[in-house]
Amino acid sequence: MSLSQAVGRLDSLIDWERCARGQMRADLAPITDLLYRIGNPERRFRSVHVTGTKGKGSVCALVEAGLAHSGWRVGRYASPHIERINERISHNCELIDDAMLAKSLTTALDARTAACDEDTAAAESTWFDVVTAAAFLSFAWAKLDWAVIEVGLGGRLDSTNVIESDIAIVTNVGLEHTEVLGSTVEKIAFEKAGIVKSGSTLVTSLSPVDGAGRVVYEAARLCGASIYPVSVNPAATISQRNWAVARGALNALGVREVLSRTRSVAISEDDLPDSVASSASLPGRLERFRVCRESSSREWIELVVDGAHVGFAVADALIELRAQPALSARPVVLLALAADKDADAIVSRLVDAAAHVVCSPMPDNRPGWSAEELAAVVTAHTLPASVAGSPRDALHLCLRMSDAHWILVTGSLYLAGSIRRMLLSDGTVANG
Repeated sequence: MSLSQAVGRLDSLIDWERCARGQMRADLAPITDLLYRIGNPERRFRSVHVTGTKGKGSVCALVEAGLAHSGWRVGRYASPHIERINERISHNCELIDDAMLAKSLTTALDARTAACDEDTAAAESTWFDVVTAAAFLSFAWAKLDWAVIEVGLGGRLDSTNVIESDIAIVTNVGLEHTEVLGSTVEKIAFEKAGIVKSGSTLVTSLSPVDGAGRVVYEAARLCGASIYPVSVNPAATISQRNWAVARGALNALGVREVLSRTRSVAISEDDLPDSVASSASLPGRLERFRVCRESSSREWIELVVDGAHVGFAVADALIELRAQPALSARPVVLLALAADKDADAIVSRLVDAAAHVVCSPMPDNRPGWSAEELAAVVTAHTLPASVAGSPRDALHLCLRMSDAHWILVTGSLYLAGSIRRMLLSDGTVANG
């Protein structure tokens, strides 16, 4: 079966990334049954499990890079993808090829079909369950030593939480997906702490004395996990915090007597030098482009694509970006938000930081705030706003604004992917 055929079958399943998530299934029985039917591939590699409100994708890429640099065969499973499904699975820091992905997806889909015939739990497995199973199967087939696994949503009941990881990373905790995870940071922290298992090591930069940190530390103590706290300077940038957490995870692996094969000593932060960490960046995360303002001109404008989708992540991105000389002015912000995002919390972080906000609906008919609803929130915060009918129209409107020194595209990784595709396909990008 070709990859397009496998994805066609896959897309017939429930995909909670495309639906309002308030009615999401909260049950690991389907993924557990599905993995059993394909031989429990998750037991054939060691793992690092990563959750958090922001930064988890970047931390996964950094830990993957460190493990690879230390000589281990390593895979990574991440979500969402912003251009093509292969982005979710990497082997040895390279995206999974179409043939391997098609084969692993087909095997997982066939197992689901058999479960439907036999009326067992895997009959209820979703799009994400099947992709998760396919990822684990591909790691086993490739005989990888380690996999770095990013939680899809929350942790405790996320489909990835069938692994017995050596390291459980909680990057941070903020209000997100409150209709699924709970309405307070403490409730959300409880869900995220569910990835910490007996015998594992918790790695986190959370303080043990704040609300979320107390919950996560207590969960680790209750299940008998060890704790490796990471100290991060409060003034650190997003990148510096992510690098610190990833290096802390490598140090914690060293404490667990995991060796660096290249150095023949315990693995540590030395296996993630700056040169390696810098190469582990992900698309759609603080990604800079120079874009031609109009096709008939040679006037270039700086544009940054960042998928931040909670208030404090947007604020941190702005602080880090505006510290760069070329981005010191107030940007025009292109904003789209999924339906479950707190628009007020995000827009409030744009006050005194943005010059203008261009509001767009979500791409690809994903559930989200309408441009008009977003604009009402923006104007309520006394920020100037414009409404666009689509992400493409919003991008063109941003580019036409003569006072725009630079543009920030933010609010959603799906928006980031949509804009990124436009930029790379229309020939107006000078460099990335």
